[in-house]
Amino acid sequence: MKYTSCVIVLLFLLITGCTGGGGDDLKEFFPSSADVPGIREDGKSHIYVGTKLFDYMNGGAELYYEYGFVRMGVQRYQTPPGGVTAEIYEMDLPGNAYGIYTFDTQGEHPSIGQDATYEGGLLSFWKGKYCVRIFSEGEELKETILVLGQAIAQKILEEGERPDILNVLPSRGIVGDSLLYFRGMVALNNAYFLSHQDVLSLREGTEGITFQYKPEAQPLRVIIVRYPAPPHAEEAFQNLLASEIIREGTMNNEIFQGKSRKGYGATTVVGDLVILVLDGPDLKTVTRTVRSLAQSGGEG
Repeated sequence: MKYTSCVIVLLFLLITGCTGGGGDDLKEFFPSSADVPGIREDGKSHIYVGTKLFDYMNGGAELYYEYGFVRMGVQRYQTPPGGVTAEIYEMDLPGNAYGIYTFDTQGEHPSIGQDATYEGGLLSFWKGKYCVRIFSEGEELKETILVLGQAIAQKILEEGERPDILNVLPSRGIVGDSLLYFRGMVALNNAYFLSHQDVLSLREGTEGITFQYKPEAQPLRVIIVRYPAPPHAEEAFQNLLASEIIREGTMNNEIFQGKSRKGYGATTVVGDLVILVLDGPDLKTVTRTVRSLAQSGGEG
């Protein structure tokens, strides 16, 4: 009898594991009308696990998989002025939830979750391993969206650490909210198109940041990638040189410099980091910028 009970329990665990299981606790993050007066659920919430995200969105799911997507939940609400949609994305790591959030950082920054942005009827924030998007078709539901976001954030009890690579950021000079944390080519090319080829060798275990940087008069494009170990970084650096992202280049004190698609570029490798600066007005500017970033990156 005991053996039969054990078999039944094991079969149950296998079945729930294969179907995605554990989806109900994600639904618990969605507030009810009791939590947020003035709204009501418009139908049931839905959970999309693993590859099922393709059933919810066409052409955008690859980005989420690059950040370690686990599952997402969606709940629609009705209020007297109109409808609101709340999406909660669960990623494998808090840093990846932060990464997805960095795609929506242009706007005002309300105090919701760990970081939040509101602009044009869209609220985005991250907390723990969750990234949340709440949106409507217009600005008239802004206050409802913010209250709904705060209610969801309060239901997510855990918080997470930001990616370590952020420690290499310069203390000043970053343009606005241009910072993006990426894990692969899809995200990087969405922020700044570099190449159709994987010229930076963005294999599993790599992480990167890109941002506009204005240490002087003209904004530059900076891309910094951290690799699992220095040999991987050196291999990626050699691959980058062979790609001719920087053309007619020469090596000068361990910095490779030359022409780029929109001006001039320079790159170097420091330990487990590859640093790339593009769109400069001249060789002197991009070389000086790479050297400065390499010094701060090496210290980080």
